[in-house]
Amino acid sequence: MAAPRVAVVGGGVSGLTAAYQLRRELPEARIDVHEASSRIGGALQTADFPSGPVDVGAEAFIVRRPEARELVRELGLDDAVRHPGGRSSAILTGGRLEPMPTGTFMGLPSDVRSLSGVLTSDEAARASREEERPLKWVPGADVSLGGLVAERFGPAVVDRLVDPMLGGVYAAPSSGLGLREVVPGLAAALDRGAPTLTAAVRQLVGPGTPGPVFASLTGGYRVLVDALAEAAGARLHPRSECTSIDRTPRGYALTVRGGTGQSTPTADLVVVAVPAPRAAPLLHGVGGLDTAAAALSEIRTASSALVALELDRSVDLPGQSGVLVATDEPVPFKAMTFTSSKWPHLDTRPGHLVRVSFGRLGDDEVLAAADDELVEMAVSGLAGIIGRRPVVLHSRVRRWDDALAEIGPGHSRRIGRIRAELAERTPGLELVGGATEGVGVPACIGSARAAAHRLARKWQD
Repeated sequence: MAAPRVAVVGGGVSGLTAAYQLRRELPEARIDVHEASSRIGGALQTADFPSGPVDVGAEAFIVRRPEARELVRELGLDDAVRHPGGRSSAILTGGRLEPMPTGTFMGLPSDVRSLSGVLTSDEAARASREEERPLKWVPGADVSLGGLVAERFGPAVVDRLVDPMLGGVYAAPSSGLGLREVVPGLAAALDRGAPTLTAAVRQLVGPGTPGPVFASLTGGYRVLVDALAEAAGARLHPRSECTSIDRTPRGYALTVRGGTGQSTPTADLVVVAVPAPRAAPLLHGVGGLDTAAAALSEIRTASSALVALELDRSVDLPGQSGVLVATDEPVPFKAMTFTSSKWPHLDTRPGHLVRVSFGRLGDDEVLAAADDELVEMAVSGLAGIIGRRPVVLHSRVRRWDDALAEIGPGHSRRIGRIRAELAERTPGLELVGGATEGVGVPACIGSARAAAHRLARKWQD
């Protein structure tokens, strides 16, 4: 059997992981990765500050999910893994920092008494009545997470706990997120018969798995990106934008625009690994995929921006690992991470490292600000928290357009229908990334490896 020609559209973690997995399963394959930007890695980007590397995209991965942990091990990067210290985060609400309430799960309380710092007495009284109201739940249902929490506990719990907790991951309000999609453990507890949300949360906040929850890499995510690219053995084409994909009698033909003009490479197998707004037109151009393209285009996406700062050590930062911002708080940023405090291996730098995040779904005005304006918003926001303006040694702004998909109710069913149509009409073409199995590095890795395995099996059959 001839060696397959593989085209991967998108050089982020999903595309690189798919290329790597295909190399493992189809060693003789000719693999080309087409990346529209000037660099591979997608949302995994490490910037060079004078004091050393700083991640300006995704910051960490969950170690209690196996996908990222296993990939790191396969690539021989175990020695680079680092874990955060023991500091907890705070909530910015009412102009003050409040410790993150104990006994919560994704911002949902197991004991309303722990919320006294973030709720008024009237709001706490309303939330406490949740346990007295039977919850009508249909096993297997999926509903708006924020809608259900607001109806059961009151909107203040959404604004000051649930939305801040989920906003950094999804950049979308919880009203648009599916409970079963985003918090599957909570849905499972309700399916098992938990009579209230409080009772369901209590099932999830018991004794947890010992050990750290998150991990990062010494040297930043660049270490993972470089190792993936090398292990994949693919030909990398930066500044190479795929504008269309067409079926041919022998496979697929891509139209690619690059620095040297336009080309039409062919492939037997194709992986589409770009955000939903860019993937939908590509599927639309492939004969017979209009329904899948329309379904994909209905997934809303949010953009975001990150300001990374290094500050003179003369300033004292709060004792927490970072700050989540209540959505009813009148500040432009949504979260702040005291990176040096959170990650002990980074606390040897000359200055304090801080990351400030901006951007929620529909937050166009803030994201339209120029880079220097975003830096000023970040510095002013920090000054408002610590009581003095810090001296900035270095700064970097990174924007992420349409990077985060809104995982709404029924998202998995929608993706299942899209995949079924692809399998029927375009064998040899797979869709992966944050708009499929969910956002986050482990989810993207899992999606990409599963899709690559399906493609390899189809070719070998």
